[in-house]
Amino acid sequence: MKLLEVKNLHVSYDGIKAVKGIDLHLEKGEIVALIGANGAGKSTTLRAICGITPMHSGKILLEGMDIGKIPPHHLVKHGIALVPEGRGLFGRSSVEENLLMGAYSRRDREIKADLEKIYALFPRLAERRKQASGTLSGGEQQMVSLGRALMTKPRLLFLDEPSMGLAPIMVQKIFEIIRTVASGGVTLLLVEQNARIALSMSTRGYVMESGNIILSGASSMLLDNPQVKAAYLGQ
Repeated sequence: MKLLEVKNLHVSYDGIKAVKGIDLHLEKGEIVALIGANGAGKSTTLRAICGITPMHSGKILLEGMDIGKIPPHHLVKHGIALVPEGRGLFGRSSVEENLLMGAYSRRDREIKADLEKIYALFPRLAERRKQASGTLSGGEQQMVSLGRALMTKPRLLFLDEPSMGLAPIMVQKIFEIIRTVASGGVTLLLVEQNARIALSMSTRGYVMESGNIILSGASSMLLDNPQVKAAYLGQ
């Protein structure tokens, strides 16, 4: 059984169709890329799957269970986490306070141990654990946002434009960490404008344009596709 299935998803804003009946799926343990230009509907798709943006119609199935009407804060308990575009941190709160917010719904005794695992994964955050998150660099804030999502102990993680606004060296670091997270068994859906890096690290990909999925398949195949090369890889 597929971990996640999205069937005939439609999302509209004020009568404008932003997502027009798309289908996609994720198998357990996969990294799947969703690429496309600005305004293609990628972030809207993620937000609809996570229950943040209401869908007009369609089905969202998690291991066969319909989660389309489950509120976002309850989806966390089903193992779904989102690293949003723009990071969404509480700027006046410390790094550690932001990280612990990821564990707000947990009642287990492993929270402290998991926090230390986050600091091991992001040593820079350990150095800045008492610093206000709003004073961090863009790359450091992205680390906090990713760490906060990991504190929910997700099995399915959505990443919305993790490289946006970051220097190239920090982009490389963030994606190294994402690979590490995936190697631990977390399934990832990656929305990313940097098509080359997204397809290079994923197993499969979808290409979105004007609210539609126009291409899909193995990431290696998409990297060699003339249409993808011309539109997204600068070739």
